[in-house]
Amino acid sequence: MASSSYRVSAVFTLKDAESKDKFVDFANSDKGLSVTRAWKGCKSLDMFESRENPNKLIIWQEWESKEDQEGYIKHRHEDGSFDFLGELVACPPEITPIRSMVMKTDEEKIKSIIEDMCHKDHTLGMKHMGDGCVFIRPTGNPLNKEQWNEMMNNPNVSVEDSHLVSVNKLQVCGDMAFACYTAHNKFNYMGKANDDIAVFTSVLQRVGGDWVVVHGQRSSGRSPDDEAPKF
Repeated sequence: MASSSYRVSAVFTLKDAESKDKFVDFANSDKGLSVTRAWKGCKSLDMFESRENPNKLIIWQEWESKEDQEGYIKHRHEDGSFDFLGELVACPPEITPIRSMVMKTDEEKIKSIIEDMCHKDHTLGMKHMGDGCVFIRPTGNPLNKEQWNEMMNNPNVSVEDSHLVSVNKLQVCGDMAFACYTAHNKFNYMGKANDDIAVFTSVLQRVGGDWVVVHGQRSSGRSPDDEAPKF
């Protein structure tokens, strides 16, 4: 969750190894980062070294407020620290205010996929299906991705409503995941109305950073008036 903290990334590219040593010595001195950590509003501070360029150092700071950080910068200008550091860097430091981003967990990503798989518009679910995906119908007959699309586009099939009822089980193990969920489907096939609750299972694989459905199966449907399956 995003917080009200004010975060700053400062990147220093030093001229050479000698300049880097002087920078690190200053950072470790009683006039260096110990002053920063003790400054009003400083919540945390860490320094990192680039793996690709050892003369590039990154200082990550978290402050209570922007005003606290600006007060600290003003002090560094006044005490001569920036004049000293200016002689060590190959270019002006990159000072960038940053903020955290809310990133979805794997479980949240997969739940969004399941919601699309249960949507009335079957094309939303198809975009998550791998090319080799196989879907097993209640009869046991398999459908590949192309056959699934043909079935849903059949003029004898008309979907009135389809939505997710619940995610019953969801487990992620490395680049594979398993999900069991319940959906409510209202559709018409060959002039016969169907209103049923069905349980689905899906196997997903992480491919190129994205989760895709590689296998699916649907149970026989039951009336919404019947007792719901328990998990």
